[in-house]
Amino acid sequence: MVFGFGKKKTQEQQPAAPVETGRKISLEEIPKILHDIEAPQAVEAVEIAKTTRDDIEIHRKKILGLILHLESDGLKLDDVDRNLSIIVKRGKSAIVSTIKKETTTVLTSVTKYDQAVLLNLEISQMLKKMGDVLGQNSRIIHIFAKKYADSLKEEIAKVAKSRNQLQLSINAIEQLREEARVITDLSQKITEQRAEIAQRTERLTEIESEVKSLKDTISSLEKQIHELRSSDGHKKFLEIKNRIDSMASEKSDVKNVIDLQFSKISRPLGRYSYISSFEKPVRMMMDELLANPYDVISQQNKDSVVHILQAVEKSVISGSISVKDSEKSIEQVQETITRLDEFIALKERYSNKVSALEKDLAVFDIKLLESKEHDLHKAKTDVTNMEQIKKKLDEEVKDTNHTLTKNISQLETGVSKLTGSQVLLK
Repeated sequence: MVFGFGKKKTQEQQPAAPVETGRKISLEEIPKILHDIEAPQAVEAVEIAKTTRDDIEIHRKKILGLILHLESDGLKLDDVDRNLSIIVKRGKSAIVSTIKKETTTVLTSVTKYDQAVLLNLEISQMLKKMGDVLGQNSRIIHIFAKKYADSLKEEIAKVAKSRNQLQLSINAIEQLREEARVITDLSQKITEQRAEIAQRTERLTEIESEVKSLKDTISSLEKQIHELRSSDGHKKFLEIKNRIDSMASEKSDVKNVIDLQFSKISRPLGRYSYISSFEKPVRMMMDELLANPYDVISQQNKDSVVHILQAVEKSVISGSISVKDSEKSIEQVQETITRLDEFIALKERYSNKVSALEKDLAVFDIKLLESKEHDLHKAKTDVTNMEQIKKKLDEEVKDTNHTLTKNISQLETGVSKLTGSQVLLK
């Protein structure tokens, strides 16, 4: 015989199969539905726990009585080997000590479900400890205290049977709570998903309105731009602009004349830049003369340019800077100074022509056209971006709707199972 009363498996209670009635419920009703299902079962579990405690107390008293008899029983060990006698007495002491303790502790009084759970745990631990100590000393009790073994087994089995009924009741409620937790989680997810869908659907409506408004703006801008481009003023503006662009070759010719002249004196001018004692603004002008004389030469800068060239001339004459042919270099510097008025006149003549044409460009407001073209490009870009956002939102709503449908179906199945009737979510 093995004393393993605390380890007996209990059978799970199976809920009744749903009967279809098609009752419609809202998410707000679910907490009360779950409470109304659990409450009577919890009350029943409390009543079972009370009965179980009373029943087990009766059996504990009987077990305690058996143990007290065993404690006072010498088990006729006088004729037994001394070493064996010691082992038997030690085993008997362990049995008596453990079971006396387990049968005299005060069990929890039950008035609510949590106390029923605690009582069930106490009984289970009591059965395990008694079963363990009897199992560890099984041979001793069967050989030397056989008359107690069967009675102990019978009474402990009755305790275990009574506990099993309570365990079944608790198992049913815990299973119900787990299913209720799943349903509650699903309710929360459904609430969140419905809000998410509503929010994204509202945003989709806003985007559709924004896209429509943008497309109307695009149509209006395209019409305005077409009218501006078709106007006489724009045609004249383009003609003038083409004339200005065609004058680029004239500017290039003037620039080439000036660059050619300054290329003749680039060597002495470049060498003088290393030894000059000019102040910073003049030194900067000298560097620009070397790099791009066209941009430097003007009526305003003429005196400074002459001053620089004369300083270069003096340095060549004095030998401060060395050149291959000093006379030729001096001649070319003097020639450059002499031609400055010619260069300035060429630049001013070109500049005056361009300025006159640029004044004529006022015949058409090009900035208005450019502004509308910019607005058109921005509106088209915004439409493209909005349509991409709309596509993404459409996909998200579709995915969320799919998940929502699954969660609603799962929730309806769960509640139907618990209530025993088919329910549908409003």
